[in-house]
Amino acid sequence: MKQSLNDTLVLCDLDTLMLGPDGNLTQVVRDVLNLFLSRGGRMTVFSQRTPQAVRTMLGSVRLSAPALVCGGSLVYSFSAGCGKALAGFDVLGEDFLHKLPAAPGVGIALQMRDGSTRVLRMSQALERHLRREWTPYLLGQPEGINSADVLRVLLYKDAKNVPVLQVFEKALAESASPLLTEYLTADCLALMPKNVSAEKALEEVCAAAEVTPEQVAVVAGSQAMLGLMHLAGESAAAYDAPAEVRVAAKRVMLCACSEGAAAEYLYRFVREAENGSM
Repeated sequence: MKQSLNDTLVLCDLDTLMLGPDGNLTQVVRDVLNLFLSRGGRMTVFSQRTPQAVRTMLGSVRLSAPALVCGGSLVYSFSAGCGKALAGFDVLGEDFLHKLPAAPGVGIALQMRDGSTRVLRMSQALERHLRREWTPYLLGQPEGINSADVLRVLLYKDAKNVPVLQVFEKALAESASPLLTEYLTADCLALMPKNVSAEKALEEVCAAAEVTPEQVAVVAGSQAMLGLMHLAGESAAAYDAPAEVRVAAKRVMLCACSEGAAAEYLYRFVREAENGSM
């Protein structure tokens, strides 16, 4: 018996699986995504980027559920134009931002609850990322920012030999609450409160889409989605995804992250639904 495509919500890794070198959706992904949506498929995305950057990249694509942006710390509904923050730096105290040191060659950007980006200190690496990722930003100082409005602190280093963690370890050690630290790229380190959870993020998306976690298919290319993969009913990974991601996946695709893995999954999904083999 055939099952409708809209029985499942696909949660796809936007940054790793859908974008080309120019920061836009690749043509093959755009074509297959339009086919998937025209057949009644339901889709949303996970991204390290802000809502404004994600909206620019998606263009006219309309998501079927809120997206998980800013590394899953913000559940954002593009149809409503607002989001729900899952954590904030208020747990670290008002003076945390003031303790961040000024290190040569290290830029500091803040991802905010309202979806915006604030830059406290510019660097070449930070400027390069902002331009490539189509991210609008505002320059600011810690004095004008409420820590409760901060989702993540992103540190961008210009040189490979800059020991970012060591430079900032005093500020991290003096914070009142433990932080998660994750290298998003070789030159970008993200700091976020440990109380951000994949369970809460998926719960919010499922509630908005009126589905259960068993009806969610997580399609991943990066380790950031590992927690979501364990919670979802279905999961898939690109064949060159990190080993932990491939092990957690119920299906490993033939395509690499940058070579159409997202398109492969969505097209296969359409074919299986049409053939009644889901």
